[in-house]
Amino acid sequence: MRRLRLGALLHFIIAIGHVGCLFALDEAFEAYGIREIMNQMVSGHVWMLYTLTIGLALAFTIAGLYALSATGDIRRLPLTRMAIITIVVLYSLRALAGGISCIYDFRWLQFISSLIPAIIAWCYWPGVTRTFKQI
Repeated sequence: MRRLRLGALLHFIIAIGHVGCLFALDEAFEAYGIREIMNQMVSGHVWMLYTLTIGLALAFTIAGLYALSATGDIRRLPLTRMAIITIVVLYSLRALAGGISCIYDFRWLQFISSLIPAIIAWCYWPGVTRTFKQI
């Protein structure tokens, strides 16, 4: 259960990081090399970038809460096992895609951004194999 708690902590840190990026969103996008893509995606409606970032922070917070739900630290959330499985699959795919992109264009930021999802998938794996009791 320590791994799930670590996964929750990582999600909460990532959520706080996204909130912190709200104050320097353009610089954060530039660091990841996605500034042009993000600006094209919102067609000049910059407020959408802030809304998207806040939505991501909320999603990371919810993912962290699901880990705490799986450990029994908080009240059981609906569809806990399904959420844990989804988190493991999504983070595994993200780690794989990031690892493949590192083969073609290695950058430390990309490497770290691929390693962290792999660690989170590893942290959440016990929740996939565990059966949860109703509380």
